[in-house]
Amino acid sequence: MKLISKSIFLDYITCPKDAWFRFNKPELDEFEISETQQNIYNFGNETEVYAKKLNIFLGAVEIKSKNSEAKNEVDALIAQKVTAIYQPAFIADRYIIRCDMLVWNKPSEKWDLYEIKATTSRKDTGERDHISDVAFQAIVLERYGISVGRTHVVHLNNEYVRAGEIDIEKLFVVSECTTKVEARKLTITDEMEKAKQYLNQEKEPKDGCECHFYGRSSHCATFSLSHPEIPEYSIHDLVYIGKSANKLRKLVENGIYHLHDIKDTSDFTDAQQNQIETHKTNREIINKEEIENILNGYAYPLYFFDYETFAPAVPVYDGYSPYQRMPIQFSLHIIDKKGGPLRHTDYLHEENSDPSGAVAKHLVDNIDPLGTVLAWNVGFERSVTDELASRVPEHETSLRRICGQMQDLMNVFSKQYYVHKDFRGRSAIESVMNVLLPEMTYDHLPYTGQDVGFVWWSDIVNKGEKQSDRANKIHLIKEYCKQDTLVMVEIFRILNNVINKK
Repeated sequence: MKLISKSIFLDYITCPKDAWFRFNKPELDEFEISETQQNIYNFGNETEVYAKKLNIFLGAVEIKSKNSEAKNEVDALIAQKVTAIYQPAFIADRYIIRCDMLVWNKPSEKWDLYEIKATTSRKDTGERDHISDVAFQAIVLERYGISVGRTHVVHLNNEYVRAGEIDIEKLFVVSECTTKVEARKLTITDEMEKAKQYLNQEKEPKDGCECHFYGRSSHCATFSLSHPEIPEYSIHDLVYIGKSANKLRKLVENGIYHLHDIKDTSDFTDAQQNQIETHKTNREIINKEEIENILNGYAYPLYFFDYETFAPAVPVYDGYSPYQRMPIQFSLHIIDKKGGPLRHTDYLHEENSDPSGAVAKHLVDNIDPLGTVLAWNVGFERSVTDELASRVPEHETSLRRICGQMQDLMNVFSKQYYVHKDFRGRSAIESVMNVLLPEMTYDHLPYTGQDVGFVWWSDIVNKGEKQSDRANKIHLIKEYCKQDTLVMVEIFRILNNVINKK
């Protein structure tokens, strides 16, 4: 039998069938790691690098050897009762783990276990919770013959604010979870035995997965392999259906997966009813009066506005906390008067320094007190601007004024004034753009919104790539942000055409 890792086991707890595929067919395209995911993993690794410097881990020996050499090295260090061991691996009863840190507790004559997480809190319940994670490790350690003492989760401190050099002791919270881990062991032991039997089946289990009782966003990577009978667009795509567990379960248990098979919609929300209706009838729902009311509420000049941000786990500049968003660029498309020409301006911070002051200045310089600032899902832009105002006191008044000028262009779609069957219940800008503006693709741009911050930090301000490469990446991420606001302009024009159409 193959070895079951902690990651596979935690996948099993979440979705056994998906874990079987991961364990037995890891080559599937469904498991390919995207560049964005890899960037996230890299920042998790960076967190670990900092955590190793905590005083409780001083003198830790890092295990760098592999296979049998690594086992011999770990066994020798355990026997010597060294202060601490970083990244030791253990195999017991067909399970394999790699601990973040083992610390010898001399008074108790036991090894204390520390799991390092790039989160800002300890997760005690839910999918891939930290207690189950640590309990699994503790069980394997004990089966190996290690006497486990106290167990801990080390996570980032969301109240930490950087001021000068990183204060390692304040950056992290060391949260003991011994009692909860001990209470969880019986359950995890039982699940481990079930996992061993299930995962080591040579043939694919005939059962599906429980994910068909969840909304689309909660489906496992291999959902379509386990449920080929469920269409690509199904009841699982109904807006917020994942929050209506009983409603979804009833549909599944009655074998209703296609939207056109839903007969009685009285128990569904207005948005869900509209989604079902437009799918069945192939007709749009357009409320011209309400759309007109929204558009007439906009005062010129119109500023179509979008930020791109960077939110590292470990703050890179003073004044920031873990994962606090830092605006690194913005794009503005501007229409000064009704029927007037379109103009564009933007700003990208290209220096290795806190961008707050420069972003604030360029924003204030380009947005007049009169007019409407239009964003998509405005809560994001408003909260980033509000945080920016707190960090840049010389522009605070103007930035808070800009917050007051912001309105959400998405409201036309989120409030169900414009519903198209191909929106599939979504009001994200990509969903609307793909239907109304299919020619405005992002295919020529290699990055997603999540990628931009990583590219900015690693390739533009931090690593000093070849000038030509750097210049090209600056161009590309500026084009990405520009595309976001240009799409809003074109959607605005379409909406005007809709209300003016007789």
